[in-house]
Amino acid sequence: RKNRKKPMLDNMSYGSIALALVLGYVCYYVVTSLLFSPRRKPSRPAYNSGDFKRTYKRGTGKPIPCTSPATGETLGTCHAYTPEEVKAAYKRAAKAAEDWSKTSFDERRALMMDMLDWVLDHQEEIAQMSTKETGKTLAEAALGEVMTTLEKLRWLVQHGEDCLAPESRGVPLLLRFTKSARVEWYPLGVIGIIVPWNYPFHNVLSHVATALFAGNGAVVKVSEWASHSAGWIEDMLREVIGKRGFNPDLVQVITGYGETGATLVQSGVDKVLFIGSPQVGKLVMKGASSTLTPVILELGGKDAFVVCDDADLDHCIDIAVRGAFINCGQNCISAERFLVQEGIHDEFVRRVLEKLKKTDQGVSTQTRCDFGAITMPGQADHVDKLVQDAVKKGARVLSGGKKRGTEGKHPTFYEPTVLVDVDLKMDIATEEAFGPVMTVVRWKTEEELEAICNSTPYGLGSSIFSKDYSKAERISQRIVTGMANINDFAIVPLIQSLPFGGVRASGFGAFNGKEGLRGFSRAKSITTDRLGIRAAAPGWLQYPVSSSAKSIVQQAMFMVYGRSWIESAKGCVNMLSLVASAPAKPEKKETAKNGSKNGTH
Repeated sequence: RKNRKKPMLDNMSYGSIALALVLGYVCYYVVTSLLFSPRRKPSRPAYNSGDFKRTYKRGTGKPIPCTSPATGETLGTCHAYTPEEVKAAYKRAAKAAEDWSKTSFDERRALMMDMLDWVLDHQEEIAQMSTKETGKTLAEAALGEVMTTLEKLRWLVQHGEDCLAPESRGVPLLLRFTKSARVEWYPLGVIGIIVPWNYPFHNVLSHVATALFAGNGAVVKVSEWASHSAGWIEDMLREVIGKRGFNPDLVQVITGYGETGATLVQSGVDKVLFIGSPQVGKLVMKGASSTLTPVILELGGKDAFVVCDDADLDHCIDIAVRGAFINCGQNCISAERFLVQEGIHDEFVRRVLEKLKKTDQGVSTQTRCDFGAITMPGQADHVDKLVQDAVKKGARVLSGGKKRGTEGKHPTFYEPTVLVDVDLKMDIATEEAFGPVMTVVRWKTEEELEAICNSTPYGLGSSIFSKDYSKAERISQRIVTGMANINDFAIVPLIQSLPFGGVRASGFGAFNGKEGLRGFSRAKSITTDRLGIRAAAPGWLQYPVSSSAKSIVQQAMFMVYGRSWIESAKGCVNMLSLVASAPAKPEKKETAKNGSKNGTH
């Protein structure tokens, strides 16, 4: 017995097991991808003999200066699309969508793979472009722009058809042997997509891919703070679509200010996806209401990052720093409120400060750094105003809390900031900061925690850290949000099978998952005969209706919906008795002289 070998789990770490499982999955995925590749040669010759150039100008309205937030470098000048140009863009996409909507899922998968291949081959260009345009770091661009886009495309290829395949639905007992029911999804037409500046490549590609896989065209309005890449992205899409033999006008990427977006909403698009602030989201709803255009709104958040006394701090700290400061906090699902239980609060703060001392902020294209710049002029001032308000009301800044650069101009940086002793009287406790601030709030009981978590008008996401999974799940259920992560942060966007969306002031509807694909589709409920049996209404219910019809129906209800088998059996007997004794149908009324059969003139 002493020489008996220990169980395998005693000799192998859980990390090694996890690594083995991941490697096994990767091997399985690679093998199946090689054996059943969705890549296929184009089924048509290239569109317009391979000439995919635009036959129209890319906006002739008000100029949009494009500047790198991290360096102040001038990237170029774009122009806003005028209202007439927006409407023309919609018409081009709608015309191209007529052909695209008839494509097979094999054809759509092939296009997704072409897009995936392009992204794989241009990773460095995408990261450099995003970093110059937004001021984020190259590592953040690789993760947030490239990896999430590739995963979106891979998921659509593998699971998109299943999400849009006809879905059988149950039928009631009275119809079970004669009818079948299903739901089918069809293309909507053209999707209007309005996206923010924080992920200029992913925000466009991800939603365009969903629209295309659902059989639609798309018109995408990008932010005026991330317009330099718009033409480049549209050129890529025109190339991959045109090489497949389809009209490259299928996707239009337009630039402009508020007027451009407002015109897009009312241009005739069949649905609108808007990602931005609640204030602008309300304007989008108002504009869409005039044409009864349905909308999906994702309007930001004030996500809670809950740390319980029993949390694994070795696991939690790096995730917490990433949650607060990735992309300089300019992320709708940033961890904006760190709710740390009293018993672990001081140690949590100490470790965060210790890790921050080892990080650097700067220009990622020039030097290694962990954090970049603030993208939008004026945003650093907004963040600083919230921090200073908190300090006046009793909060303490333990790290950062300063902006660098001239407000309203680039470059503008705001130092990664740790703010403690925060309470609900401070604006930063409930108002979205959208900047690099870790706001730390103490809590004691779960009841107190629930009140704090739900004290904001937002309801997008949350993270809960605890070794007690039952407790973590319980806390998660009490937080009113559209998403939650147990012992992790912002993992939902990478799991493309999950819907991404919030509640309350964070909006409604969702993208990603089958909900996202179906949200870009038109649902149709269909019934048909089962086994070719064309069932008609029973004779006593056919016109002219028998005088016993009402009583027969009532007894049938007892038979089907009775509270006990005795009541059901009694209803069945009574129904059959009434059917058997139903009086003959009334004779047809004679046609009145010089009148119709029903006696009217």
